[in-house]
Amino acid sequence: MKRNLSSATIKTPLLEIDGELRGMLLSDRGRATAAVAIHLCLRIGHDYVFWGGSDKATLDEVTREIVYAIWRVPLSTITQFAKAEDKAGATDAIAQEVLAGLPAAFEAQYAREPYGG
Repeated sequence: MKRNLSSATIKTPLLEIDGELRGMLLSDRGRATAAVAIHLCLRIGHDYVFWGGSDKATLDEVTREIVYAIWRVPLSTITQFAKAEDKAGATDAIAQEVLAGLPAAFEAQYAREPYGG
């Protein structure tokens, strides 16, 4: 069964991020963005393997692409996400940017084994 990387795959781990880390996006955006990217990378990595050509992408490479994608999100959207003013809309915008960035850099392959086998 082939599953493409989707916005929901990215939004779910974004919604798990606690308020303290979201707030740090306003005070220490670099470090907080890296933490968010690592979280996304680890969660998405349960279901997908990323390939750069014929080589499997490293955790660092995938994390870096997620960081770049988050940095492309306007600061006003990051502020909404951090302050939970319009968390749903901001989460959608961040997920869409990550969803645009990852397939541009890598080929995502669904890798989760079906249950029971």
